Amino acid sequence: MRGFQTALDERIDELRQRLAQARADEDDHEVDVLLQQLETLIDLADRSDVDTTQMEAVLAAETGALPVIPAPTDD
Repeated sequence: MRGFQTALDERIDELRQRLAQARADEDDHEVDVLLQQLETLIDLADRSDVDTTQMEAVLAAETGALPVIPAPTDD
């Protein structure tokens, strides 16, 4: 099961990177597609008895359900 968890974590990291790029490109359709993929992964993990607490927090942050506080800048 650990390998499955690792693969999920890697896929989620990849989706988050692609989401950041889609947002930077202002590609709303791609953002929606990627968020759906993220939701599907979380559902798959849940059905496979994987703890999804952290994944759900990621989804909440990515969908704006949780406020994301940007890192301070040195300006």
